[in-house]
Amino acid sequence: MEGNVWGTEYGTGTFEAMWEMTLRSVKYANAPTDRYVEDGETVESDEFSMSIGSHSTVVQGDMRNIDAEGEYDAVITDPPYYDNIIYSEVADYFYVWQKILLEDEYEEFQYDKTPRAESIVTNPYLDKTEADFEHEIGEALSVIRRALKDDGVLAFTYHHSDSESWGELLTSLCQNDFEITATYPISSDLNKFIGGDAVSFDIVIVARPTDDREPTSWRTLRRNIVRTARETRETLEENRDLASGDIGVIEMGKCFQEYSKHHGKVHRAGEIMEAKEVVDQIYGIIQDADLGETDVYLDLLEQRSATTDDLNKLLRRADATQDRMEEMELLDTDATGLELRDWRDEDRQAHAKEAVETPDTTATTLDRAHLLRDVYEQGGSRREYLDDWDHDELQELCEDLARVTGDETYLRMLGADVTLEELGAD
Repeated sequence: MEGNVWGTEYGTGTFEAMWEMTLRSVKYANAPTDRYVEDGETVESDEFSMSIGSHSTVVQGDMRNIDAEGEYDAVITDPPYYDNIIYSEVADYFYVWQKILLEDEYEEFQYDKTPRAESIVTNPYLDKTEADFEHEIGEALSVIRRALKDDGVLAFTYHHSDSESWGELLTSLCQNDFEITATYPISSDLNKFIGGDAVSFDIVIVARPTDDREPTSWRTLRRNIVRTARETRETLEENRDLASGDIGVIEMGKCFQEYSKHHGKVHRAGEIMEAKEVVDQIYGIIQDADLGETDVYLDLLEQRSATTDDLNKLLRRADATQDRMEEMELLDTDATGLELRDWRDEDRQAHAKEAVETPDTTATTLDRAHLLRDVYEQGGSRREYLDDWDHDELQELCEDLARVTGDETYLRMLGADVTLEELGAD
């Protein structure tokens, strides 16, 4: 009970209101019923056959000491918020008064302050670092994973606007073999006065055990994340009057859900991306990201038999235009439908060569990849090009070209140490 006991009459959370709410809860638990609507009227059922909690056990302690294995159907919890709210310090306000009354009856009140060392937080005052948080939240999630049945579910709320915090949480969650299967925004406690960006929503994260993640390339994942973020924002802006910060938090939840399908198998320029790196990228995507002509082209390639309707659907949520894609000789449309062009097309190859070799012309990475593929197929020297180009950026694109087309030559021409299977190609 955190209500003011000195007779506050108005406002939320008064002592009297909280007391009455608690009494109602106890009465309901002893004689629970259900309510439902029938013919427009609310109907209350007969009392249940047993009270709530009659087969429950309440235990106080560190949950990391739970030794259950494969027993729990669900774990529903509210984990620490990194450095957002240090509850052990906030609780001292109440603890010191309770100690006066209860220290002779409960050994938990033997200390002058609430326990600090076991708290899973970052707290410079206690020399608890980001690494400590990641390790300790990982310990907790490991216990939860062990205690859950294979078809069990973990659900928890989280509240923070900092990428480092989300990165630590997402890393620990995925490393303990959880996949985020759903996220839901809920209005947060209005009494949480925190530093940083104003965030009015908590995110409820639902995760399930998994030992099967799908490999992919970063560019493919990025396109999916950008689309997910845009669809989420458009839906929220159309239906809800929310601050930009709140929309961003909800977007993050959906994007993390997309990433967790692929944790540990996201390839980028020959390296596996870490969760924290992806979180940083997601923050950037939410702030400012576009889907250009190359992105739309890759999406169309992935569909193998793309139509004009597919093109129009993609362009509606992109920063690309059909006219520009036709200027780049990436596609052609006529009465017969949509034709995608690749490095073998003479017009496409001419455009790529001109873009790369003409001074003051902005060549795209796709232009470079298509030109290089032609040089490779003709047995020419690629060194004069590769020495002047950003190799990581080029490999990142070629990994995606190989994945969406199933053509490993895009990898061989760069000497990339990754296979089609590792990229998740069909």
